[in-house]
Amino acid sequence: MNLSNKPLVTTIAALTLAIGAAVGAKLWLTPPNPEASVTAPLDPACDLHAGPCSSDIPGGGRVEFSIEPRPIPLLRPLQLVVKTQGLDTRQVEVDFTGIDMNMGYNRPQLKQEGKHRFIGEAVLPVCITGGMAWQAAVVVTTPKLKVVAPFRFNTSRN
Repeated sequence: MNLSNKPLVTTIAALTLAIGAAVGAKLWLTPPNPEASVTAPLDPACDLHAGPCSSDIPGGGRVEFSIEPRPIPLLRPLQLVVKTQGLDTRQVEVDFTGIDMNMGYNRPQLKQEGKHRFIGEAVLPVCITGGMAWQAAVVVTTPKLKVVAPFRFNTSRN
């Protein structure tokens, strides 16, 4: 071996080891993404202004969602509560979207309070037209599955 190439070989070997270690650490520390996504059917009889609504998940499980205060106001803190049954729930988010108008990104992550209960807060913006139709998609992440349970409601400035 030519001694003049030894520093170059050592440097290449060190870089290869460092890159391998970085890739290995990333794979080891990154939790696996859920393999599939399931969306529950929308229940048209749900009235979140009256109380909690539930959604049965295809393949098993149930998601219950409530918003307080009632009726659901705009520009005031909302208390969100999600309860799950039959799901190995790791994370819960609620994705608020305007049905007829883009109201921007509004997806709070809820904190676990008890084995199957998650709570959080959100604020809904005011729509310039006065009334607004919303969808709150409760996104439940399990080790193998991402479950989406949609709930719809309306708000008004009055």
